[in-house]
Amino acid sequence: MSRTNLFLALALAVSAASACDEALDSEFGADEDIALRGGFGTGGLLLNTNALGDHPLHEINRFGKLHENVQLIAVYIKQQYKDQVSWIKLEEQWSEKGQLYGRYKDVIYKGDQFKGSRWELATYGGGITKRTMYIHSYRFDEVDGNHKYVFGYPKDPTYGMNYYTKKVQYIKDTALLAACGNVNGEGLEAVVYENLHVDMSSGYVKETPELINIACLDGGIGKSALWGYHPWDTGYYEFMGAIRMIRADYCGDGDSWTKSGTAIELEDKWGFNTFFDPTLKTEAIFGPKGALCVTRPRRPEFQLTGVQCGSYAPPDCKDAKLGDFSDGYYWTKAP
Repeated sequence: MSRTNLFLALALAVSAASACDEALDSEFGADEDIALRGGFGTGGLLLNTNALGDHPLHEINRFGKLHENVQLIAVYIKQQYKDQVSWIKLEEQWSEKGQLYGRYKDVIYKGDQFKGSRWELATYGGGITKRTMYIHSYRFDEVDGNHKYVFGYPKDPTYGMNYYTKKVQYIKDTALLAACGNVNGEGLEAVVYENLHVDMSSGYVKETPELINIACLDGGIGKSALWGYHPWDTGYYEFMGAIRMIRADYCGDGDSWTKSGTAIELEDKWGFNTFFDPTLKTEAIFGPKGALCVTRPRRPEFQLTGVQCGSYAPPDCKDAKLGDFSDGYYWTKAP
């Protein structure tokens, strides 16, 4: 299925004027229980929500080097025959176009073979120093073309509450807590990106070899995959623009000016998505550095005050189109 058709399919549950963000947030249960961060003081859409208890976990160096206070010790593939369980320690692990791979000797593991896999990690900067992560489930989504994983960690009080939701998030019928959050006991899914580094304060994106980025689907980085944007397709610099656009990061500084569940429509320079209702008023045109112009802020509370980025205010888009800006990749409209 083409990406444009994918978004048409996802939009069937909502009106033509209520596009991507509203439908996807409903699907993945983003809610006000998450302590959201935004430039306007009342919250905004987070970049990511993945955590092993009280320790955030966004990126892992696949060769075991310390990165962002996290160090990968080993990954084990679970093998079960009848009642016997054994573990194979991978000699190498990596991600490729959103799918995890591992190697032991001449055997390559991927897909369903990562279900039940155990990831041993060391964390620094507070709390316990050794943590275990599991992949509870995996599926390839035929609709949107993404590999999706549910990550979890043991029901161990020493892990503490989830760093973002401040909750204990049980995955029903398991001995695991959800790393991304959950709805009705179902762990929220995540996608993985290769060689992707995202600065969690500024939203700056950089292609960085050796990294595996784990992005929950209720955060801006993960939503980018759901909306059809992957760094291996668009380029890493252009992918940064997708994250800015999804989070309404007008100022390009990491602050979000929207909330989960806010409906928008979207068109991009590649034709992955086109407007359902082209008569709606332009919200903004986005690039990797933020909004190139803003006509109507996405949230109604800012439509009177407008957008101010320090001493700079983005100009009105007026009749501007994507082609009018060298870095204009994403054009949004707000109902």
